[in-house]
Amino acid sequence: MKQTALFKKTVLFFILIFLASVAAYFQFLPGHYHTTFTDGSGSTIEIIKKPARVVSLVPAITEIIFKVGADETLKGVTEHDKIPAGAAPRKIMGGFFSPDTEKIEEVNPDMIFVSSLHEEVREEFGDRAILIELDAHSVQDIYENISIIGRIFQREKAALRTIDNIKKEFEATAQKVKAVPQVLKKRTIRLMGGDSVMVPGDDSFQNSYIRAAGGIPPILNKTGNVVPITKEEWLAFNPQVIYACNEMSRAAEIIRNEPGWKDVDAVREGNVFFFPCDLTCRASINAGDFVTWLSSSIYEDKFLKR
Repeated sequence: MKQTALFKKTVLFFILIFLASVAAYFQFLPGHYHTTFTDGSGSTIEIIKKPARVVSLVPAITEIIFKVGADETLKGVTEHDKIPAGAAPRKIMGGFFSPDTEKIEEVNPDMIFVSSLHEEVREEFGDRAILIELDAHSVQDIYENISIIGRIFQREKAALRTIDNIKKEFEATAQKVKAVPQVLKKRTIRLMGGDSVMVPGDDSFQNSYIRAAGGIPPILNKTGNVVPITKEEWLAFNPQVIYACNEMSRAAEIIRNEPGWKDVDAVREGNVFFFPCDLTCRASINAGDFVTWLSSSIYEDKFLKR
């Protein structure tokens, strides 16, 4: 009886291995492509055919597509995208804030990566192409977006390598600043806005960056990519470090020159830093590099030590 039971278990084991092998084989045959996920808008996206003509209206997503090696399908990007050296130029679909639907039409895409701002594109192409919104409010969301891109384009291994590299960069930064006591961590704020002072909301990826860099972001009980901050809230937070991407903006002028706004530790002590917008404004593949740069600006002494 024992031998019979053992024989049955052995046969079952090999049957399961065989079935798994068959499933893996058919997964990569033409006509057997399939992936499902929930995007940033809460929509369930089901894709049964690998995309061939892709438009990305979101520079952060464009970076990921190139990084995982799926750019052969990428036919259109925005004027804000930077194409990697050596890559063929792509057709420009207008700007991130004002995509040109006629130019998108010319490309005849089967998939378009959009943001919550692209309502006109949704209305125009919602029944003709797969529309995907991959936003990010945290570092974990960045990892998830990279993973989804890997699945869509069957570049899972490249996606995993990208995620692992970013995690290593975050861990290296964490090791540098782990000795900073909580009471000595610096209050850090990301300056945004054009004609007025704005900052990221409490649920923003920028505040995740600040925490990863060892700083303390403000808690304003306001959510969203960009929210207003009053002079009273600014003074109450009293940032010790301010960073932004546009040194010539009206907002930057306000915090450097106007009473109240300029009367905070960061301005008094000269701890106002400006970084490239490609890094400060994107939740993408360069997150680890930027957080390291930001952290080394906040805690320079920790990075000078070997």
